[in-house]
Amino acid sequence: MKTWYSLFAILILFSACSHKKANKLKHIPSLQTIDKPYGQLTKLETDTTNVRHWPFLVYTPSEERIKHKMPVILFVPNNSGKATDNFDWEARQAIKDARSMAPELTEELPVIYVTSIFPRPLQYERWRIYTQALDRDVMTTEHQALSRLDLQAIEAINEIKDILKKRWDIKIGSKIAIMGFSAAGMFANRFTALHPELVKAAVVGSPGGWPIAPQSEWEGKVLRYPVGTADFKELTGETFNLEAFQKISMLFFIGSDDTNDSVPYDDGYDKADQDLIFTLFGKDMQQRWAESEKLYQADSTNATFKTYEGVGHKVTDRMKQDAILFLKENLQ
Repeated sequence: MKTWYSLFAILILFSACSHKKANKLKHIPSLQTIDKPYGQLTKLETDTTNVRHWPFLVYTPSEERIKHKMPVILFVPNNSGKATDNFDWEARQAIKDARSMAPELTEELPVIYVTSIFPRPLQYERWRIYTQALDRDVMTTEHQALSRLDLQAIEAINEIKDILKKRWDIKIGSKIAIMGFSAAGMFANRFTALHPELVKAAVVGSPGGWPIAPQSEWEGKVLRYPVGTADFKELTGETFNLEAFQKISMLFFIGSDDTNDSVPYDDGYDKADQDLIFTLFGKDMQQRWAESEKLYQADSTNATFKTYEGVGHKVTDRMKQDAILFLKENLQ
């Protein structure tokens, strides 16, 4: 019993320290108090009174860019690339990525850029909770701050829409676009499957060796989350909405030389799910990519799978431009 209470105290301390550090990001102005949001990066502060325990970043393009349009939220989940208990470092990485990506994306597309600052904790076995990939542990953990990051993202997006509408009369489209690469691609793919009624278009780059299957079973084997959709009701209270999922325009892309496979690792998948994927779809991730496409075709989804020859685990200029073109065509 003492061990349990000690662990619980550590988890509470981690959460409290993370919130304190999050509020130190004073060099990013707050969306809730800034006079004009246009053409700059702002922050949605942490709000533990609701379900949202982490801050988010928002980049709103120039007023002229969205003056006569109804932009949509483009949600790009953060992906720091490693586990750490230094939340300030995580925040700096998210800020760096936003400053690099947001101006170009908002110039090319009718979007308001939103990214999360989710931690990817390391100590006390929390590294198994692959937060930035929205793995199974995020759906089952009792640690409130790390639980259901998909719902925390939805809460943030709704808050951002409300602030932009009430303060500056910026009306936002009802559905969002979502885009991510690597772990963020896994998050984007899984979020889209969990909440298809909220997503208009999704761009998923190299999602860790396995895009979630839109099936609950395959060849007589049950596919639970995040392999497939069999236990959505158990995890979320709602069954998988295949009809809504089929309406989403989705682009999946990978490099032919990409070997960044999360399936064999315990922070990515439980052992039972690893074995199931290997048995049904193969141990080679490039082979599994072809199998994934077959599964998406089998359920008549509006998904396009692209492979770029001679490319490893990175986003090339061509990939980026193809993604922008895809969103431009599907956010009309």
